[in-house]
Amino acid sequence: MQRPTLARWVRRIVGGSLLLITVFLATLWILVRASLPTLDGNVASSGATPGSGPVQLSRDALGVLTVSAATMADAARGLGFAHAQDRYFQMDLSRRVAAGELGELVGKRALDQDRHARVFGFRALARQVLAAATPRERDVIAAYARGVNAGLESLHSRPWEYWLLRVRPQPWADEDCVLVLYSMWWQLQYDDLARERGRLELTARLRELAAARPDSDEHGVDDVVRFLYARGTEWDAPNFATRADAAAAGAPQPPSLPAPERLNLRDLPANDVASIRANKSNTFSAARASPGSNNWAVDGAHSASGSALVANDMHLGLRVPPTWYRARIRVSGENLDLNGVTLPGTASLVAGSNGYIAWGFTNSYGDSSDLVIVSCELDKNIYDTDSGPHQFERHEERIAVKGAESVPLIVRKTPLGLLYASSDSGHRCLLARWLATNPEATNLHLLAFEAARDVQQALQLAPQVGIPQQNLIVGDRAGHIAWTLIGRIPLQAAGPPAAPPLTWRDAATQPHIVDPEVGRLWSANARVVDGDAELALGHDEAVIGAGYALGARAGQIRDDLLGLTAPATPKDMLGIQLDDRARYLERWRKLLLGLLDADAVRNMPQRAELRQLAEHWDARAAADSVGYRVVRAFHQQTERATFGMIVHALRLKPEVVSEPAQFEGALWRLATEQPIHLLAREYASWRAFLLAQIDATVESLREDCVQLSRCSWGQQNRLRIRHPLSQELGPLARLLDMPEMPMSGDHDMPRVQGQSFGASERFAVSPGHESEAYLELPGGQSGHPMSPYYRAGFDAWLRGEPTPFLPGSTEHTLSLGIGSPHD
Repeated sequence: MQRPTLARWVRRIVGGSLLLITVFLATLWILVRASLPTLDGNVASSGATPGSGPVQLSRDALGVLTVSAATMADAARGLGFAHAQDRYFQMDLSRRVAAGELGELVGKRALDQDRHARVFGFRALARQVLAAATPRERDVIAAYARGVNAGLESLHSRPWEYWLLRVRPQPWADEDCVLVLYSMWWQLQYDDLARERGRLELTARLRELAAARPDSDEHGVDDVVRFLYARGTEWDAPNFATRADAAAAGAPQPPSLPAPERLNLRDLPANDVASIRANKSNTFSAARASPGSNNWAVDGAHSASGSALVANDMHLGLRVPPTWYRARIRVSGENLDLNGVTLPGTASLVAGSNGYIAWGFTNSYGDSSDLVIVSCELDKNIYDTDSGPHQFERHEERIAVKGAESVPLIVRKTPLGLLYASSDSGHRCLLARWLATNPEATNLHLLAFEAARDVQQALQLAPQVGIPQQNLIVGDRAGHIAWTLIGRIPLQAAGPPAAPPLTWRDAATQPHIVDPEVGRLWSANARVVDGDAELALGHDEAVIGAGYALGARAGQIRDDLLGLTAPATPKDMLGIQLDDRARYLERWRKLLLGLLDADAVRNMPQRAELRQLAEHWDARAAADSVGYRVVRAFHQQTERATFGMIVHALRLKPEVVSEPAQFEGALWRLATEQPIHLLAREYASWRAFLLAQIDATVESLREDCVQLSRCSWGQQNRLRIRHPLSQELGPLARLLDMPEMPMSGDHDMPRVQGQSFGASERFAVSPGHESEAYLELPGGQSGHPMSPYYRAGFDAWLRGEPTPFLPGSTEHTLSLGIGSPHD
């Protein structure tokens, strides 16, 4: 027998290896494909119980779901079944984020998130909320959870993400639906604590400086804080019931400059100029990418349909799959026909229309949390108050970590709040009281709200709904429109001054505006109202803005709405949602051009080129605009350097004390009035400081583009919508992520768009005229990359093309089995 040659051995080894790889890939393909849902036929095991009725799940060409059932409980069972089929991993992440249990799924990388979340005890709170729910709410939630587990079990293989993570999915519990609500509290409000910490640190430092002055005058500290943390600016666009009310309120005023005896940077220790210049960034500012939204309504007298016209685009982090899940929920026994977006993990329609009313939300940024600083000795488990030392209530949590030992976490509580952070080696404690930790602030009453038949009924129900406080704009078939806060609002402040139990506002005391004289309402995370209504939102923080966003976006929406000369249509609403005009930056462009005069550009070719690029722009955040990017970069560099100059002068940590959302009011006064006492001593003049920021802008842009003329806005603002596990796949990530594209839009204009932040949905609808409406999502219904619904709808969202609000023709129908009374 002839011995195999070396070449034959190599061929055999290579052939065997290729065979193994092929078998492995084929097995993997089969396993992943097996987790695709069944879309047609009948499912006997569907979570039904004795007395349950039939449920039908239909899907159109985009995978948009229609649930048909006789009762809300059965409809919830069907919705849960479909959510689990398409989005179980997303739901799992949501409940784990709130519960502080991510590490059990993904390992050590989630430990920081788990430590922060576990302190608040949301799983225990979820159980309390569920126990306090009405019998109907518990029935609906229980049916939804049964549907979720049945939907998960109906898959022939576990969802593909769990194969990648090498774990098995855990069943869905009723309380997990409440945890998903808490995940929204977390997403919408948790960062408020960090912002408040920064303000407290700055205020404490100002008080130290004031106490050290010969006059020991601490009253001026409030003047400085109100300047830096303005209640409002000239950009504000609040709503008023009548034109007379608006005239009486007058134009919003910019914050007053603090006098030299209140704050004088020239007297403070020297700054490191390099550290101020280092506050440069040419990326989409994370500080500006706070959860937000646009929402507005046009009354029937100004709409083409004669009914109210409501538009909403909620701004959140963009991911794969999208935050929201489109659904039509038809409940024949309760005369309900709900259309809009649902949140996987919950059983309610979040925003949309029921044929009688249409509604949407924006984050309200009121006073829902407070911090207090106390002296403490953590090694002795003691904190100090005016009444003397007290013991922390202390207990230990164990955080499970995949592939490692569990990690202990000490949680400390006091009547003033939870221990949020400590400094000075455990001798200075920050205690947090957050409304989310009050079990009465969260409930399942949105199930009742979605059945409201007119604006007045919606206003009665809104104060009873327990969700993170939102600006609600609602309109009805008769043409009425209203603004109010949805969510439970205490009559007293939520923070340390207020001891439980809280007294909650009702429909009579909850702020609201109904049918304003101008026939339009708008909200965009800025100051929505004025006077007593504003105090209800901001409580003791109303004088410093309560965290509102700058009003430029809201003002532009208001002007767009009032500028419509014909009865408003959904097409008009989409045009406003896509408005990327840069009105807010026009004055900064003029300032930049004024600084770059003949003296400034002499023998400075880079400055001259920057000026030329700034001169030529179309005043839009267009993807191909170089001029917009140049002006924006100068503004952002100046903003960060100016606030950084103050922070450094006060010897504070920039990572703790970041610029406030409304710092624009103070910044513009400083840049134009140029008070020398509010300029660090390292600079001879404000002109020298601003020219230094221009040079830093050039340096930053050249680092990114080399040639300034190629620094388009779209090159920086490049869409990156990614699956949370795509980084695990290296070069195969493109199979999971949405395409990267240059995008128009920015933060302070109606078309809010960043790299991975922006409109998580867009819709406009008149109740009763849903066939004329549109609804867009930045991705598809399914979280499975092999599904035809994985990317369906993304291109329309990308291009700003309207997708029908109602589901299209049925392409798939799945019937869920019923429960026999004899089972």
